[in-house]
Amino acid sequence: MIRFYHVSKIYKERNYALQDVTVTIHPREFCFITGPSGAGKSTFLKLALGEEIPTSGQVLVTGRNLQSIKSSEFPYFRRKIGTVFQDFRLITTRTIYENITILLKLQGYSNNEMRKRAFDTLRLVGLQSKMESFPEELSGGEQQRVAIARALISKPNLLLADEPTGNLDPELAHEIMRIFQEVNASGTTVVVATHDKSLIAAFGARVIVLQKGKLVDAGE
Repeated sequence: MIRFYHVSKIYKERNYALQDVTVTIHPREFCFITGPSGAGKSTFLKLALGEEIPTSGQVLVTGRNLQSIKSSEFPYFRRKIGTVFQDFRLITTRTIYENITILLKLQGYSNNEMRKRAFDTLRLVGLQSKMESFPEELSGGEQQRVAIARALISKPNLLLADEPTGNLDPELAHEIMRIFQEVNASGTTVVVATHDKSLIAAFGARVIVLQKGKLVDAGE
């Protein structure tokens, strides 16, 4: 699903965000990427999403070499990748339904199909009754679940989550992780970047450890 071959990423002179990382994340796997701040976790996910390109090495995702994909092709490539961020990134002037169906609308889905998918996906995260609410009417935990629904509504093969529980209390963080486990059980590859060791300990999964941009444990 994700393959890094001797991948390095340098943002400034000799400032390695990642250095010579070789690792494979297999289809249907649930995987944590961990390490202290500045370890390279976010850079890893940005490279997997094609938001950044490696300074050296090769990144393959779903069998495609990202360096061979034209910029115009990336929107199509990303349609089967769901992303969840710590800051939610919801549009405050749109309803929950409108927030999570933006991509489906761009893809030309009918209103009936969008409505059905929105209801089914929000039911998965326990928010089917909030479809016509606005983000500011929801709690932080509910907004994060909306962000997860937005990532899942296109039925992605791969879900990338960058510190998705960083702003949540432990109980809500565990609730989010249980949703990820359910998604993974349905066949989606799930990769979660987090520095929360207690969260990792509570959920048995593969753990990839980065430190100062270097791979110190592939978890295999």
